[in-house]
Amino acid sequence: MATNSQIKPNSSGKVVEYSEVLFNTINHVLIGYVTIYWSYISYMNGFGEIFSWHMLLCTSGYHFFMAESFLTLYSANSWTAMNSAETKRILHWALQAIGFVAIFVGTGLEYYKKDGKHSHFGSPHGVTGLISIVFIVLSMLNGVVGLYAMKIKHLIKPVYIKLGHYLTGIVAFVIGMVSLLLEYLPRRVGSVENRNMLFSFSVIVIALSLIGAFRTIYGQFRGMCR
Repeated sequence: MATNSQIKPNSSGKVVEYSEVLFNTINHVLIGYVTIYWSYISYMNGFGEIFSWHMLLCTSGYHFFMAESFLTLYSANSWTAMNSAETKRILHWALQAIGFVAIFVGTGLEYYKKDGKHSHFGSPHGVTGLISIVFIVLSMLNGVVGLYAMKIKHLIKPVYIKLGHYLTGIVAFVIGMVSLLLEYLPRRVGSVENRNMLFSFSVIVIALSLIGAFRTIYGQFRGMCR
């Protein structure tokens, strides 16, 4: 017969496992809701306007593709849980690449629309967006170097390359999402209540999307300290 000390660890482990799955599902719902909401706003604004494409591409780039790219590597992620590690990496790369293209094009269109009247990068929204793009590029470069990590391990340990990729990716995602949050204005989303709702949902998405990444970083730090 199992003792209480044998039952409790298993029970607590199941609670953690089910909780992760639950919160992961909630995260997917919030990601989808905010992305669809901003897509609707872009549609109502009219796709004849460059700013509509700026909103659509940058929101989907950060809020959908980058968030989902982090989740592909998360063990509790519903739609990649049964995939191999190699497949998860491919999906991670594909989503990040699509997200970067969407963000780059969306930002480029808005900069083109300004046509020299005043810099798009002069506002807090623009500055944080630009910083995020810089870190996206660094993250992508780290990822490319990571493909050859074993070949250059005599120069730098693979764990440092992976750690650099994760950290630059996290900074890029968080600052990019902050850039979006700065534009959650009542005049864009219809009301203060809508703004507060979207703001809250987006903050939750940031937190839930990075659980797996922070867990991996923690494991890498523990490995480095041994």
